[in-house]
Amino acid sequence: MTLGEKIYQLRTEQGFSQESLGEKLGVSRQSVSKWETDQSIPELDKIVAVSEIFGVSTDYLLKETGERYDRAERKAWTQDQAPIREEYRGSYRRGHYEYKSKKMVGNLPLVHINVGAGLYRARGVIAIGAIAQGGLAIGFVAMGGLAVGLLSFGLFAIATLAFGLLAFGSLAVGVISMGAFSFGIFSMGAMAFGQFAFGASAHGAQVAVGDAASGKIALGYSRAVGTYTQISNRQPFDYESACRMIDEQVSSNWLFFKSWAKAMVKWF
Repeated sequence: MTLGEKIYQLRTEQGFSQESLGEKLGVSRQSVSKWETDQSIPELDKIVAVSEIFGVSTDYLLKETGERYDRAERKAWTQDQAPIREEYRGSYRRGHYEYKSKKMVGNLPLVHINVGAGLYRARGVIAIGAIAQGGLAIGFVAMGGLAVGLLSFGLFAIATLAFGLLAFGSLAVGVISMGAFSFGIFSMGAMAFGQFAFGASAHGAQVAVGDAASGKIALGYSRAVGTYTQISNRQPFDYESACRMIDEQVSSNWLFFKSWAKAMVKWF
């Protein structure tokens, strides 16, 4: 087989797409396609990288008579007759580890872990890396359904800086947000801004509850500014009156947010 045919065989055996292999090697999908069709030959460092990714010897790639695995790998395989091919999905380098599961969901691996001393990117249903994208994404920068990191974007985001439908962080921005600085339709935090805001300093267009509160309906311990206000002086708020005002003054378009606001008034 030619070098290109060997790369194609290794890639398809391991379930990689041309795009995903290209990402691992730092080249485009088109470059991988040209290698596999023998339109071009990869540079030496790329050949070495291919051998490490697939756990084969460079002799196998470059020579017609080259052995597929080097002697150390061959010994490991013969000591245990049960194939352990999945272990070769992970590749180790100094300061870097990458693992990509064989099982694919669409064009994404079920699990992709790409970590080390650098900005390594991971893409998978479950993705862990400096930059991570996936259904569950964990990284310094995370993007996905559930995103956890220093900077996160997702339906559910947990981070120092979090942006999402439901966001938790030191700075949280979302439809529902909780953080030291919180911005959202329904927000909670030391400083909270939104339609419904709850916190030490709460600014809610509809309802605000906190030590200092400002909004259409404002309930504060030390200061309250709004159309309807209560200052409790650390005593319980007049819950019945507050709920009545919420029903009267807040549009029914806010649906369950009104119910949540009543619950928060009672809790505060």
